[in-house]
Amino acid sequence: MKVTEPEESGKYTALYEATIQQAVGGASGLMTRLVAVARASLRELADKAAERRERDNHTHARRLLNQFEPTLCARFTEELLTAFSRMASAERALPAADQVMHFDQIAQMDPTALQQRVDAARVQHTVQVAADASLGELNRLICRMLGLAEVRLERNPLRPAVYVEALTAALTHLPVPVGVRHHWIALMSGALGRELSAYYEQLCNQLRGRGVDGAGGAGLPLAAPARPVLLTAGRAETLLTLEKLRALLAGSQDETNDRVAQRYLPDTQTGYGDSALEAGASTPTAFRATVPAALDAIVDTQQLAQVVQRLQERAVAAGADAEPAQQLRDQLRLSAHGPDQALSLEVVAMMVDNMAHDPRLLGPVQQIVAALEPALMRLAMADPRFFSHKQHPARRLLHEITHRSIAFESVDSRGFSGFMEPLREAVAPLAEGEVGTAEPFDQVLTRLVGLWDEPAGKEKRQVDKAVKALQMAEQRGVLAVTIVEAIQARPDAALVPDAVLDFLCGPWAQVVAHARVSDKSGADDPGRYAELIDGLMWSAQPHLTRNNVSALTRLVPKLLIRLRGGLATVDYPAHKTSSFFELLMNLHQRGFKPEASPDAVPDKLRDPDRPTGRADGSGNTSGMVGTWVAPMEARASGFIDLSTDMATLPAPPPPQADELAVGVWVALQVEGSWTRTKLSWTSPNGTLMLFTDALGFMQTLTRRACDQLFATGQLRVISAHPVQDALDAVAQAALHNSVDVRF
Repeated sequence: MKVTEPEESGKYTALYEATIQQAVGGASGLMTRLVAVARASLRELADKAAERRERDNHTHARRLLNQFEPTLCARFTEELLTAFSRMASAERALPAADQVMHFDQIAQMDPTALQQRVDAARVQHTVQVAADASLGELNRLICRMLGLAEVRLERNPLRPAVYVEALTAALTHLPVPVGVRHHWIALMSGALGRELSAYYEQLCNQLRGRGVDGAGGAGLPLAAPARPVLLTAGRAETLLTLEKLRALLAGSQDETNDRVAQRYLPDTQTGYGDSALEAGASTPTAFRATVPAALDAIVDTQQLAQVVQRLQERAVAAGADAEPAQQLRDQLRLSAHGPDQALSLEVVAMMVDNMAHDPRLLGPVQQIVAALEPALMRLAMADPRFFSHKQHPARRLLHEITHRSIAFESVDSRGFSGFMEPLREAVAPLAEGEVGTAEPFDQVLTRLVGLWDEPAGKEKRQVDKAVKALQMAEQRGVLAVTIVEAIQARPDAALVPDAVLDFLCGPWAQVVAHARVSDKSGADDPGRYAELIDGLMWSAQPHLTRNNVSALTRLVPKLLIRLRGGLATVDYPAHKTSSFFELLMNLHQRGFKPEASPDAVPDKLRDPDRPTGRADGSGNTSGMVGTWVAPMEARASGFIDLSTDMATLPAPPPPQADELAVGVWVALQVEGSWTRTKLSWTSPNGTLMLFTDALGFMQTLTRRACDQLFATGQLRVISAHPVQDALDAVAQAALHNSVDVRF
């Protein structure tokens, strides 16, 4: 299997490093120009100010900027260097914090934090728009220099978000009022965008002039985002902002929050508390009582009137020929009591719209989600805790439906019809009935999970068996590393032939480690396998054994028997055992022969220039140091050994498997074939990853193999939580609306 192209990955290393150094070197000059723009703007604002107080504020802000300019330039350089170094290290490159807005974080954010997030998004938007013209080309060239098979925007350390974060961080460390800092960054953001646009264009010309992409064809394909950004158009653009969404979520947690939260914690026996079924029993009037009175103050009555008018227009436009479901949605919107319920309906509509158009979900699943919209709207009007509690039955039901469905690549995939048949039957009453509490959702959830999990009992036992085997492999591997270090530290290790030392540091270290991990007696050397190391090393040196042929004669039969028995404990392949024994017996035969000359030297030292063949520099070529999976463990866990393919790589890429978390579905290509599978387990030390597909088929990979497959596009994350993604997209849309509203 082709894993990567070493020549391409290292071709532009020096140029890439020089590019980063150039960016760091230009940071101070960039900040000087940004300060000059802000200073000129403050002077102009002061001259135009109608009131003395306003004029004094602008003048004071300009004087502070002059005072801290040297510190700001130095700090900005440091922040950029730190960001670049972090991305070049083993840490995974992350998107800028202000690019990700999580729905469940909003309720915990205070007004100041909320405003800071909006301000940061506004700066990011301003800079991004100004620099966007040349950014796409730069992304492609940077990814080409990094040797990536596709364009990954987050791998470009020079992207605007990094500069914005560095600028914000540099300003944050200055001892000036918050208002002054916000004023400065607002004045600098437009200039930063223009500066980056010019810099990107100049840099692209430089890189092309240095041959980047010269032999690479038309360029790299754009990587699909690990989690798609789904924004809803045509609904609530003028209504839903972060401020109002926070008020809605805070209201759903008010008053009886602690008592209700206990209801929504999973019960250890049944999966859901008995009293949870009553959680949604509140009426629309009760819902009003849970919303803070401050909400009325922050909801613009003109905007609300526009929303109501828009909803009425939708209902009129639908007419008598409209689908019953659409008529019902419009009726629910028109029956909303006040801005709180109107907000709830809009959030549900946006969430469902995101999920019903999510390309990761198959068409029949999208239709199921869309059919549940009226029921979810009724529930949200009566029970707003649907938004704030992840363990709410309705949210859990949506999660189970969408998350499990990602296992199937198409409607023709094996097992998909068996997944859909009970699903359609179970959700029909929800889609058609009068739902206003959590109880019907909880009943459907319990029924579906029971049906889906019932045939999975055998698969679960197989996974448990695989996990046990892999845990043994990892524990054995950790101990084997210590054993190898002890062998390599011996003075006589340099005198042992390479093949024998490789055997000791490979399979035999695993044998000794396996015996110790499996032993329950507390013996220092269970099986006496460690004691064989002395005898094996001595017997493999003909220049020594010739001096005591009788001892060699007595040792060889016992040595071979015990070696064979030890290798059997780790299911070492018979053909490899035979190959090693053939080599060992050849060394023994040489020991039985008379010494060739009185000045004979150890065999290993006869040709000091011959290569040892050790590709990893660790002292062995067997690939068994550390986490090695025995054949019996590989059969139990579906282990895929890619060590041979990866042996030719010059160096492993930065770890990217950090994107994986237990429960995530991925697309995996092995031997030219793609499959969808879910990460079901990772070993305690993170060296082994066990994947299972919808039919229970298991595949296990090492962490290093996952990193390599990530780097070459042969392993892609499909989804972690579709429902959460849809809600996060609602939050992202609210952030976008907030930025637009405040411009």
